[in-house]
This record gives sequence, C-alpha cells and structure tokens, in this order.
Amino acid sequence: MIESLQNLLYYECEVLRMENTGHQNIRFAAEDGSFRFIHFRDEKPDPRGYTPHYESGYEIYMFISGDGSFTIEGGRYELEPYSVMLLNSNELHVVNISEQQPYERIVLMLNENVLPPFMLNGTHFFRAVKFRKPGHDNQIKAGIVRESGLPELFDKLRQLSLQKDTESEFVAKCIIVQILWTINRIAEIEQQPGSVKKVNPKIGEVLSFINANLHQNLDLDALTRIFFINKYHLCRTFKEVTGYSIHQYITYKRVRLADELMLSGQPPTQACFMSGFNSYSNFFRSYRRLTGRSPKDAKSR
Repeated sequence: MIESLQNLLYYECEVLRMENTGHQNIRFAAEDGSFRFIHFRDEKPDPRGYTPHYESGYEIYMFISGDGSFTIEGGRYELEPYSVMLLNSNELHVVNISEQQPYERIVLMLNENVLPPFMLNGTHFFRAVKFRKPGHDNQIKAGIVRESGLPELFDKLRQLSLQKDTESEFVAKCIIVQILWTINRIAEIEQQPGSVKKVNPKIGEVLSFINANLHQNLDLDALTRIFFINKYHLCRTFKEVTGYSIHQYITYKRVRLADELMLSGQPPTQACFMSGFNSYSNFFRSYRRLTGRSPKDAKSR
C-alpha cells in the first residue's frame, strides 16, 4: 500500500524501538487530523517498498541518512543529509533509495487546517510549498537547511510528538508555523537554481500536455501522433526521465484529479469520466490500488 497521507492515520503516538540501535521510530497524528509527523529509520531498506504516489495535502521531507534521490514530476534531485524536499498534492513523486545503507528521514504532512484563522491574519504560510510549478524548486540544499535552524525546529517537533496532551499538540502547531515561516524566508531569499536535473525538453512538453488534457484520449498512439515521436523511443525516454511508464503516470494523475473532484462534491461515477477513465470498473480498480480506499470513501479521509 502506498505510503501517503491517507494511509498513515495514526491517532496516537506510536514509538517503536529498533533492535540493537536505540533509535525511536515515531509516527504521530494530531487529534484533529491536521498534521502527521514521522521520524523513521530503516536499517535494511527495501527499494521495492517505495512507490510513486501523491499527497492529500503538503509534505515537508527531511533526508537524514542513506543513499538515494527523489524524482518529482520528471525532475530528479540528489539527496544529501539534511536536505529538505517540499511537495504539494499535485506532484507525483517517488524516493529512490539504495539498500546498501540505513535510510533515515523525517516527514511532516500537513493540511491547511493546521493553522487556525487567528494565526493567519491574511498570511499564506504554505506559499513556498503550494505556489510552484510542479517539479520545480522542490529542494532546499543541506547547507542552507543547517544554517536556517530547521533541524532544531524538527527536533523540537519530535520531542513534542512524544507527549500525548492537548497543550503539547498546540505548541507543536506553533513550531510548525516557525517551520513554514523559515521555509518561506528561504524560498524568497535563497533562490537555488540548478539543484534539479532538468527534464528532457520533449518529455517536458509531453508532461505538460498530459496534465492539461487528462480528460482526453491519451493513449500511446495519440501521443506519438501529437509529438511526432517514435513510440518505442517515447516509452523508453519517458521512463528514463520520470521513473514511471506513461500509463502509470497518466493513471496516477487521473486518480488524483478524480479525488479532487469527489472532494469538491462530484459523485464517484461523474468523477470517473470527468478525469478521463473510460469505464467505472477500471477507475474503481485503479483508485483502490493507488489509495487503498474505494471511491465512495473519498470524503472520509
């Protein structure tokens, strides 16, 4: 099952001590469902366990140790200890982790309800995470992260997640505000061009076309006609650049679109065809496989 926001519903702090390490694996969820905090270390990571997915809200991911990269909408970012990745709900992504080293990370998953109105006062604290072109400016380099104080803020959040009282949860939200404020300052002051390997221009055009036309026929023959490209070459290059097959990418994106439509009030049958699926049975299978839920449960998360 995909490790994504809707699948990580932990309503109390779960602390797991790994044998022979003393490290605490932590999964914590706020009682109101507005944020989830994970600090996890895999001593023997299985690369097959990390699959392409999207988030229901926003994700702030801090890489601690291991060997790997992050692929987001066709752009690949190399990971270094204490680099931070910013992800929103429209970005299909997958972490590529080597099994040769232990893999440790911190993940903070948020929705906009984490900040009550009196804390906002017209300020959009999610702007650095939300208002980006998909697959661009996702990474904050490790050196900047260390200088910014983000590791210390995440450590405070980790300590608060070990508590089980309402007061600690409210203080944790104050720390989250500091984290978002820091990230916004970095995004506005510390522009970091060149941190992502650029998408192949032709594949970039294909990605943009797919995202703008999910409701249309997007079979392989149609794409090769539109872009005047050999079918075999398109499939091979798309997979090399993005890490996904064309069919896999389109399915993920259509499921995501259907999710948004259902959350906005559309019934599952209508959302199915509005997002480009040609049959409800195909939609149902794809939705259940990628989210772990049936379409009728879309509003329950």
